[in-house]
Amino acid sequence: MNFKANWFTLLTAILCLVGTFLPYSTEATSPSYLIWISIAMLAFAFIAKLLSNYLLLFTALACSFFTVTALNDATGQTGYWLLLFASLLCSFAAVGHIALKEESLNRLGQLVARVTLLSVLPMLFLLLWQGLVVGNQIPKGIFPAVSDVYTQLRSAFPVLINDSYTTFVKEVLFGLVVGVLTGFLAGIAIAFSVFLQRGFLPLAAAFGAVPIVGLAPVLGRAFGVDWESKAAVVVIVTFFPVLLNTVQGLVSVDQMKLELLQAYAAKPREIFFKLRLPNALPYIFNALKLAVVISVISVIVAEFLIPGPPRGLGQRISLSARQGAYDLVFAAIFVSSVVSISLYGIVSWLERKLTGWHPSFRTED
Repeated sequence: MNFKANWFTLLTAILCLVGTFLPYSTEATSPSYLIWISIAMLAFAFIAKLLSNYLLLFTALACSFFTVTALNDATGQTGYWLLLFASLLCSFAAVGHIALKEESLNRLGQLVARVTLLSVLPMLFLLLWQGLVVGNQIPKGIFPAVSDVYTQLRSAFPVLINDSYTTFVKEVLFGLVVGVLTGFLAGIAIAFSVFLQRGFLPLAAAFGAVPIVGLAPVLGRAFGVDWESKAAVVVIVTFFPVLLNTVQGLVSVDQMKLELLQAYAAKPREIFFKLRLPNALPYIFNALKLAVVISVISVIVAEFLIPGPPRGLGQRISLSARQGAYDLVFAAIFVSSVVSISLYGIVSWLERKLTGWHPSFRTED
């Protein structure tokens, strides 16, 4: 057995076991099953094997979960804090050992290790959040616990889905389609005109730097306070990155390839589709990924700045914050984050499918 490799996990498992015998709350000690979980953690920590690290990880996460959920009236006594932080540190250490052994595993083992890493780190953050709020007995009107946010998410889910439809379908999606299409077409026109490149590109770069805080109220007066003004914000913040990157991609082609096509009497349309457009695709997708992130942030800010009908996640966040319903605020933020990550993932998937030939996607065997 390699005790030297797991000395930190041994120490944290011992601290968890010690914490089970200390006061857990004002009138209670740790439940008996936490003692058995801590003993199992200590046993797994003695074995420096990959399987034991996975078992140690699951038992440490279970110890953290039961610590923050076993007694809702915990007052943050010594046993509670020792169990919480020791089990979280043990989980983090187990994940670290799994990550260190990832390169020596087969393809299936590497996939399992990566999925474990991606899923465990958010869980550790949520357990720490829940544990700090419960241990300090912070009211949800000041800062909600994860359980409060989950409860509110379940009860208000239909309302949040309707708000998401307004924010992401009417405003973000419509604005992205219009902004990307017009930016791409304008980029093509500018790429083939030296006059427009010298005259319009500096203005486009300058106008693209205008802060949304100053732009949103103006668009609200021009297009009204409903979803159209928020969609106009998305069109503007999307148009300029797509335009600039399209021009850059169409112009910066390999001159030797261009001269070769011209030597074979290729028509301008053939040069565009066989050389310029494939060269511009990586630039366009970089702009798309940036536009997705900026458009979501901009539309939420625009819903804050343009008062209108109480529809949309930005309006829901604003109204809930004014009422002190911070659990609903975090629930709306969670829904917004999930949809935003999904949109970014779709764009990344399309990028890989359409530009898989690009050197950035090549991997060494």
